[in-house]
Amino acid sequence: MEQKTSEYQKGIIYIAGVYIIWGLLPAYWKLMNNINALTILSHRIIWSFVLVSILLGVLYKPKDILEPAKNRKNRIFFIAASIIITINWGTYIFAVVTNHLIEASMGYYINPLVVIFLSMIIFKEKMNILKKISIALAFIGVIIMILGYHKVPVIALTLAFSFACYGVIKKKLMVNSLMSLFYETLFILPAALIYAIYAEKTGAGYFININIKEMLLLMGGGAATSIPLLLFASGTKRINFSMVGFMQYISPTITLIMGVFIYSEHFGISHMITFGFIWAALVIFTIANIMDRKKQALPVK
Repeated sequence: MEQKTSEYQKGIIYIAGVYIIWGLLPAYWKLMNNINALTILSHRIIWSFVLVSILLGVLYKPKDILEPAKNRKNRIFFIAASIIITINWGTYIFAVVTNHLIEASMGYYINPLVVIFLSMIIFKEKMNILKKISIALAFIGVIIMILGYHKVPVIALTLAFSFACYGVIKKKLMVNSLMSLFYETLFILPAALIYAIYAEKTGAGYFININIKEMLLLMGGGAATSIPLLLFASGTKRINFSMVGFMQYISPTITLIMGVFIYSEHFGISHMITFGFIWAALVIFTIANIMDRKKQALPVK
């Protein structure tokens, strides 16, 4: 029981750390405002692959690296995860460089609702009355936020659904996080390389016409991408999927604060109301989760 509790606590720390990093990451991508979003995305994939490959080369033998790809189910999951996470990365970069941080944060407020729905449908996780109330409050808050925009928030919905689906795949994929990320970036690598080469040939790149600052920023995107994803994959295997979903509110809260107070994006009354509902939902869910943990800790008579 102590070992199980320790693993659960480790999972909480991993996921909380990931969401804090992701909440602050827009500040990094904002440094590349003058770079095309597709160029940023292509290099994000390339340098993530390079970093993960180096780590695998140090930690594993070649035959161990090739082993997961022999399983057909794994290959399908790798390809699906590769496509989904590329959509998510591209949408997020586009949101940041086009000054849509608040809509991006909305997407990650909606995401836990999708995650919780999937956790009940796919993983058969049960919700008590307090958790159901928290879901309802969060849902109302998000709906208010959507109505406040008077339009379909395409960026927000794309981010929400793509990352929820990615989380499901990572939960079901029985491969360690480093190996999984290697194959995810490997399968999308050809497309990334083709675009990066095209950008260099057309004069829109930063490596042939050497620009040190942009080169370092683009290369650093690999670490900024890989490290949090590795922690996320490890964390999701240690805690229940619905808890992963609600902890996600850490990230959009940080991003929303940055969007409003640092980058001066508009923050209206609908956002204020939404915050009230979402934080009320988070408090109730936290109480429910603590109660569940205490029940699990009670000795069986």
